[in-house]
Amino acid sequence: MKALQGVEGQLEWGERPAPVCDVGQVRIRVAAAGLNRADLLQRAGHYPPPPGASDILGLECSGVVVEAGAGSQWKVGERVCALLAGGGMAEEVVVDARHALPVPEGLSLAEAAALPEVYATAWLNLFELAALKPGEKVLLHAGASGVGSAAIQLCKAFGNPCWVSVGSSERLAYCEGLGAQGGAIRGEGLESLRDFGPFDVILDPVGASYAELNLQLLALDGRWVNIGLMGGNKASLNMALLLGKRIQLTGSTLRNRDEQFKAELLASLQQHVWPLFAEGRLKPQLERTYARGDAEAAFAELASNQVAGKLVLLVDDSLV
Repeated sequence: MKALQGVEGQLEWGERPAPVCDVGQVRIRVAAAGLNRADLLQRAGHYPPPPGASDILGLECSGVVVEAGAGSQWKVGERVCALLAGGGMAEEVVVDARHALPVPEGLSLAEAAALPEVYATAWLNLFELAALKPGEKVLLHAGASGVGSAAIQLCKAFGNPCWVSVGSSERLAYCEGLGAQGGAIRGEGLESLRDFGPFDVILDPVGASYAELNLQLLALDGRWVNIGLMGGNKASLNMALLLGKRIQLTGSTLRNRDEQFKAELLASLQQHVWPLFAEGRLKPQLERTYARGDAEAAFAELASNQVAGKLVLLVDDSLV
């Protein structure tokens, strides 16, 4: 099968052996794969896959089941999307059957490819780890990103007013269109976020450069979940403020979680979140699709940090 790999910083469609489909697994003929910042990092050699995971790029995909191992609940021909530790940008992928979800009613396979990673990340960090309660206020840094777009919609659906930090007025308007109450633009300074706080929960993919601000913006018993290091990995913290406000600081990753953890997370997602797509309360924020041969352009656009929502690579046009 053909698969997309990062070779010395370059993208290359190469020939790879098709993976074996074992007990409890499902083989998917891939229609489309979502792009994530982790793919950029892996391509650059900075984010190797977890031990035992495929080194092929792609942490989420959609497609059609072509083989179901013993013990799998899926049938050949069913349309699914899947959360992966790697391997999504290939003609086929084999995954734990519990890590696949049905394509929500009314959505295309291209749209479905933009769902698993961002909704799993937003749900895990806001509603499971941070234990967000209805009415609590949320701050989402990088609010126009794929995860931010999903998080805004989830906050609106579950009764949590949210604010964002973004890179431009256009991206702020985009977030407000999804349901954010307002926010601040990085280039104009983030101090204005004080006007909207204090916040009960902050979801932060930036890291070090926002650390001190986060402490100041959090409410008593606030929860700060850090999911990325775009702003660096070393920060000086006012521990007295952390202690005095009883702040919970959680570092969170998803890709290297074990299979049982992911299975339970996807089951929770299917129960609580997936029905909201059929109801029209959640919508995939698919900004653009790219043909298989335009992978370099897709990665370049993602790296530009100008994307609002998600980019998707079409692996098999005949299925989309």
